[in-house]
Amino acid sequence: MSTIPSIIAGGGTWGHNVDDDEVQRHMAALKAIGVREIDTAALYPFSNPTKSEQIIGKSRFGQEGFLIDTKIMWFNGGKGTLTKDNIPKSVDDSLERLGLEKVNVLYAIGPDHDTPLEEQAAAFDAVYRQGKFAKLGLCNFSPEMLEKYVEIAQSNDNMICRTYEATLFPFLRKHNIAFAAFSPLAQGMLTSKLTLAENQDQDLKGTRFDTSKDNIYGINARRWYDKPSFHDAIRKMKSACDPYGLDTTDAAMRWIVNHSILDGSKGDGIIIGPRNQEQCDKYIQGIKGGPLPEELVKTLNGLWEGVSDDAVSILEY
Repeated sequence: MSTIPSIIAGGGTWGHNVDDDEVQRHMAALKAIGVREIDTAALYPFSNPTKSEQIIGKSRFGQEGFLIDTKIMWFNGGKGTLTKDNIPKSVDDSLERLGLEKVNVLYAIGPDHDTPLEEQAAAFDAVYRQGKFAKLGLCNFSPEMLEKYVEIAQSNDNMICRTYEATLFPFLRKHNIAFAAFSPLAQGMLTSKLTLAENQDQDLKGTRFDTSKDNIYGINARRWYDKPSFHDAIRKMKSACDPYGLDTTDAAMRWIVNHSILDGSKGDGIIIGPRNQEQCDKYIQGIKGGPLPEELVKTLNGLWEGVSDDAVSILEY
């Protein structure tokens, strides 16, 4: 019998548009509902690499009982990031910033096509034997590449980005591998704000789809989701949610927690990254909201068919 997946606090924007005090407020609220795991990376935030890990170390979250997951430093499009020299250096640097001797999950943030998989695996094994991480995680790796790692995988999953259900999950379940889903709100697309915006410059200010030139996080978000098929899906979703008095954000969170392929009994989790307290409270509302009405679930499940062709490119690395 499947169970609700665990919730993981995402530190991807900590140090970018989420400062130390805001992080403390978010974590206090999330801790109150049982969240005990934080996801970060040496590269986070993209605008100020390593700052997220520094905030975690300064806040002593690891010493307060939170499990900390991090990722190998990423550079040069991945080329040379997973060598026998860079992996241990990146791990040691991260541990120093985090103030820890060991992390929970150590991820490769993406594949390194220039370094032989055998060298990568051997380097991870050496660091593991030194007791510096408990589990190995691989983000954005193909099932073929995962065959040589087989431990835990992290990637994108939400209501309108479900390609992995058919391509990756059979492999994961066969080998008893857990899946950590990030972007449960599809970079904010499932909030409906982009679709319903009448004046994008004003209505999207401060969001992932902010039109300002310095919004580096919005480049991929628009490339992935700002398409007619996705906007059509959001309109259908809103129409289906309205009779139940639900907004699309709440419905999306309740769907992924209660009705998606994710299974807590298999170790699956959901990474959330609120930017402010309002977003944090909204996440919590969805997490605690419980299952959705059966007819609404059927409608939401059907949205995938209309966007599946456009969603494929989101998952290719």
